[in-house]
Amino acid sequence: MNHRHHAAVQPVSDSLLTALPEPSPLAVLKGGEFQTSRSLSRLPGATITGDTTGEASRHSISAVRPARLALMAGALLLAGIHSASQAAGGHFAVDDAALLDPGQCQVEAWQERGDAHRFRIDHVGPGCRLGALEWGLNLDRYRLSEGSRGTAFGPQLKWAMPVSESFSLGLSAASYWDRSRTHGTHFAGTSLVVPLTWQALSSVAVHVNLGQDLHPGESNTARRGLALEWTPSAQWSTQIERFDDNGERRLRAGLRYSLTPALSFDLSRARHLGSDSRPWWAAGVNWAFDR
Repeated sequence: MNHRHHAAVQPVSDSLLTALPEPSPLAVLKGGEFQTSRSLSRLPGATITGDTTGEASRHSISAVRPARLALMAGALLLAGIHSASQAAGGHFAVDDAALLDPGQCQVEAWQERGDAHRFRIDHVGPGCRLGALEWGLNLDRYRLSEGSRGTAFGPQLKWAMPVSESFSLGLSAASYWDRSRTHGTHFAGTSLVVPLTWQALSSVAVHVNLGQDLHPGESNTARRGLALEWTPSAQWSTQIERFDDNGERRLRAGLRYSLTPALSFDLSRARHLGSDSRPWWAAGVNWAFDR
């Protein structure tokens, strides 16, 4: 499930950080990002149906007062609602409208690192299909550029169904808690995302995400994303995505290689749009299995 995402961590701009009131926790970092929902993704090459899943969403953060920065450390998925087309699950931010097969489970793990800023996010996201829903858990360990560390965690649910031969629609929800030495454990927020998937060709899928990040004590922020996924073979798939999180615009391009139908590896490069690109790398592994 992705939020995208998730179960993912993202970079936040200085202008947003300085606008934060002091002691209110912001939902998530993404890019060094905390991805609010990361979704469990289906394997590349699979046709998009209500039975397959695609994805979790997430880097560099400039020097900011440690107290404010720590307050921003809250989770995803996404999904994201937090992790893909889902061939594009994992660390990809834009989720698809697909589920795992009944009785199937999946574990997604990835790491994100910023180029110029020394942030790092390690993510593990297990999930299973139970009945009509995918049930997942997002776990993130993060280290921010000024040295603070913490853990973000929370559950995620995803539902999806086909509405025609080429269109599928879904709903994903994820909540997050953040734990750090400075501020203890506190609720960081909830993400709600509606993913739509259009299977344009047998090898090409388009994913659209619309949703909201709900921050306790703060104004809600929109979550939007558009992704194009191309699966030229059973082993390889590519995805390019443009997504907005916490008021920031981001772009990502990545590859997935499936060693077996159950085991795949991801690599992507992402950046912020604008003069301050703050690029970052992400690499991950996805393992699907029957219960």
